[in-house]
Order: sequence, then structure tokens, then C-alpha cells
Amino acid sequence: MKVPQRSILMSASWVAALGIGLMIGRQTIDQSSPASADAPSAGPETSLSSLGRGGNSANPTASTSRKVTASAFTGTAEEKQHQAMVRLSDILNTSNRIERTRQLLAFIDQLGPDGIEGVIDGFREAGWVDYNRSEYSMLISAWMNNDPLTAITYLDENEPDGWTRKTAIAAWAAENPEAAANAIDGLEDGGRINDWVVGLVQGMARNDPQSALDTLLSMSDGATRRQAIRGMLPEVVSRGTEFAGEWIEQIEEPKLQSETARRLGGALARRDPESASEWIKGMKTVGSRRDASEVVSEIYASRDLEAARAWAESLPKDTMTEAAEGVATHMARKDPAEAAAWLQKLGDDPDLDGARMNFLREASRRDPQAALENVSTLSQPRQQERQYHDILRTWRRNDSDAAINWAIANSESIPPRVLNSIVPKDRRPN
Repeated sequence: MKVPQRSILMSASWVAALGIGLMIGRQTIDQSSPASADAPSAGPETSLSSLGRGGNSANPTASTSRKVTASAFTGTAEEKQHQAMVRLSDILNTSNRIERTRQLLAFIDQLGPDGIEGVIDGFREAGWVDYNRSEYSMLISAWMNNDPLTAITYLDENEPDGWTRKTAIAAWAAENPEAAANAIDGLEDGGRINDWVVGLVQGMARNDPQSALDTLLSMSDGATRRQAIRGMLPEVVSRGTEFAGEWIEQIEEPKLQSETARRLGGALARRDPESASEWIKGMKTVGSRRDASEVVSEIYASRDLEAARAWAESLPKDTMTEAAEGVATHMARKDPAEAAAWLQKLGDDPDLDGARMNFLREASRRDPQAALENVSTLSQPRQQERQYHDILRTWRRNDSDAAINWAIANSESIPPRVLNSIVPKDRRPN
């Protein structure tokens, strides 16, 4: 697989070990573990406000060259805590977002490395987290930047919120995935999804989505894997369709690959529908190619209907029938008669029923007669009867005479039950 130059390949040994150990039991984080050797220290040259790891600082001017000064708050520990919380309250009440961020960065520096845990405690106890998530995230990230092991222990014991856990571990994993993985090894999560693992993989994917995927595929927790893969997709998309195509083929579980293909296809198409359409052609797994083509065609047709139509016609038959769905939808909105003719040109494959249903849904809103004239193209009689009934009933609400007259004129071709439900008894043909 071609991997962009900015990717940093991880050794296979720790990735495999992580796959075995990550989901096993809860273990206490050992401050003397090997990860501590890789963890950033809170030395005199380290700033708490250097929030982003690997160049993701919330403040572009912040860097590890800024020194942490002694705490600007004075008195006993309780007095310092009170002063800090009063100051933080003032900052959170600042209406200008940029100014609030600037003040918060300065506040974090003033805390000193020993003051942040008390502030985070106070932040949570005051009930500010739900209303000030970005500021809370900055405080957590600052703590992770200086003392990640203590921060993880605190979050594991006191903060069940998955978003916070993901934010914290992702920041560290982006720069030192092995240390981050060691730190959360064995940590459980009270919810259905282990947010520690999701955050770890998201952080890894910023620099190396290949190793992030390898790590995920070695795990057995389906819900966690699915959630983590979703979080990785922006990084996969940013590397282009060639990488995305090779990346997704490594997901061997059919259902997971198919689900991922749909999400990845949509993301690629929103970025560049033409490139996404070529990506579809290169997909090897038929089921995933079909599912992704349905999503891509919807987006592609909304941008360039003629190009999407030509693309759908060029696909293998097993994929064309799915890609036709998005094209038929947008053609029907533009010209129902042309859309109907195009669908008939594609043939009588029952697999085209999805595209035909999309056409009928859209056409019935603009030209119910054109829609009714094409209901018979559906391969299933029960579907035909349902569509006749639904379209005629809606048409009758909007134009009763027109709907009834059409039903009478076509009484021999529509099911008797539909005719009787639409046409008054005294007007039914003998």
C-alpha cells in the first residue's frame, strides 16, 4: 500500500500487543510504566497552554517554548482554588469567543502545573461542562500536555463522559501512540463503546491511518470498532481516493466494509464527486461497491446530472442498478418523462426497482400521470398495487376529478382493489 510521506509507520510488535491487551480487564495505571518515559514532563520549559500535540494548538502562537510561571494566585491551597475559580468564571462570561480563548490560555499559564486538577474538579462541580465544552477541552488538553498519566487516571475515575475521554487521549495519541496505548491498556468504559479506544485510534489516524486500522482490526469489540472507523474517515479522505481504495479493501468483514464504504463514499463525493465515481470503479468487493455507488450517485447527480448519468451507464451491471438510484431521483425532479425513458433504456432487471421507486416518489409530486404510467415497470405485483394506490390517493387529494378520471380510463390496467378505493361506486365501470 502506498502511504503518504507524512505517515509514520508503527512497529508491528506493539500494534499486535495492543490488539491482544486493549480489551482485557481493567488495570491500574502505573506511574512508573514505560509510557511515563515518553510522557511530557511539567518542567520549567513546558507551558500548560501548549494545548495541541503535533501542531494542533488552539492558539497558533502557543508553543512549548513558553515557560510556566509560578501560580499567580496566592494564599493557602483553598484560597488559590477560590481565586482561580472566580477568575475562570469571569473568563467564561466573556462574550467574545476570541477574547475568551485568549484569556483562558493566559489563565492556564497562571495556574501552574499543580493547579489544573483543582480547577477541572471545580469546573465539573459547577456544572459548566455541558455549556462550555470547548473551554473544558482546552483545560483537559493542557493537563494531558504536561502530565498525561495523572490526567488519564483522573478521567478514568471521575469523568465518564466519552467525548472528554476521546478528546484527551486523541491529543496524546497523535504524537505518541505507543505511550498513549500503554496508558489506557486494560481501561474499561461503562458504555457500549470504549471511548478510550475510539480516541486512541482517532489520534493515531492523524498521522498514520494505516496503523490505526491495523490496530482496530485486531480487536473483537464490534461497536467500538465501528465507531472508531467512523472517526478515522476524515483522515482517510484527506489522503485521496487511491489511498481510500486500498485502505478499505483491508476490512475483510463484509458488513463492516459495506457500512464503511457507504460513509467513505459519501465523504469522498462531497469533496470531489468525479474522483469518488472513479474510486467506485476500482472497488473490488461487489457488495461494498454497490452500497457506496448509491451514495456517490446521489451526490454526483446533484452536482452534475449529465456526468453522473454517463458514469452510471458505464458501470458493471451489478453496480449500475444501484448507481441509477441517485441519477433517477434527480432526473425525475428535472424532467419525469426523460427520467422514465432513461430507466426503460437500462432494461428490465428487477434490481432496478430501487431506482424505479425513487423515480415514482419524485415524479408523483410533479407529474402524477407520468408516474402512474410507469408503475407497471416494477417487477413485483404487490409493489405495483401499493404504488398505484398511494399515487392515486395523493393525486385525488390535490385534484379529485383528474385522479378519478385517470383511474376510470385505465381501469383495466390497475388492480380492482385500487380502482374501488379511488373511484366512487356510482362511477365505476361495469
